Formats: sequence, structure tokens, C-alpha cells
Amino acid sequence: MKRFLTSYLLLFLPLSAQASTDLAQQWGKEAGRLSSQTVDMMLAIDLGEDMTLTDQFALDVYRFGRTSADLAVWIDNSKGPNDLGCIFRGMAAESETQLQTLETSTETQPQRESLRRLASVFADAEMIAIAAQQRAPAPSLISKSSHATCSADAGSVLETLR
Repeated sequence: MKRFLTSYLLLFLPLSAQASTDLAQQWGKEAGRLSSQTVDMMLAIDLGEDMTLTDQFALDVYRFGRTSADLAVWIDNSKGPNDLGCIFRGMAAESETQLQTLETSTETQPQRESLRRLASVFADAEMIAIAAQQRAPAPSLISKSSHATCSADAGSVLETLR
């Protein structure tokens, strides 16, 4: 309940610093740190240990998602590549969904699956951060649709960047 209230209160605070290439770089570094923590939590579950979801980890995942949303708006407002904005929005939504599952689930299998999905998001974010710093579209996946819609398949975009 404490995490929920904290997240609820943070919704009313002003957005973080204006998104920029520097923020994209910091976001990518944070994704690397979160990836490592997430893998450690998965390992704890695999070893039959209790997985403890700390308030700090939950807050960091929330901030990751919030920053992802900020970066999507930055890409859109700066007429950046539509596929990057779509990926940022997808990462924001996925991190929120998986955090909610982690906070509400008491069974290890759903917790482990949420951690696996978060680890995948964080690993992808490290690569996306590089593209965002360059504000370069994913090769051959430039969409001509408006920034409000995401016609590019995020999985295809991520595979192209690998």
C-alpha cells in the first residue's frame, strides 16, 4: 500500500528534467543497473529464496517508466523518429504493468515472469538509449504515420538495432 501511495503522489509532481540526449544516456545507464538487480532477484527465486521487492527497486522501476514516457514526448516534440517514440511508450507501459504484477502477486512464478519481462525491457533500453542519443531511426523502419500512433512493431525495431 505504501508503494501505491508513493506512486500515486508522484503522479502529481512535475515531470522530471526536460528530456534530452543527456537524459537518454542516463536512462540507458539506469537500465543497466536495474537489469543487474532484476537478474539477481530472478536468481533468488530460482534458488528457492524469498524474493524481496524493496521500496527502492519499485521506485526505480517507476522512475524508469516515467522517464521512458518523458523521452517519448521529447522524441515526438523534436520530430524524432516515430519508432523510437513508440518504443519509449511501450517500455513505459510494460514497466508499469510488470511493477503492478510484482507488487500484487504472492506466487513466485508470476513474480519471476514479471522480472524476466523487466530484465528484457532493461536490456533493450540500453540499446535504445544509444539510438535516442543519436535520435536516429531504426534502419529501414521509418514510419510515415503520425507520432500519436505506433505502426512500427517494437519487436522488429529492437531486433534491427541488435
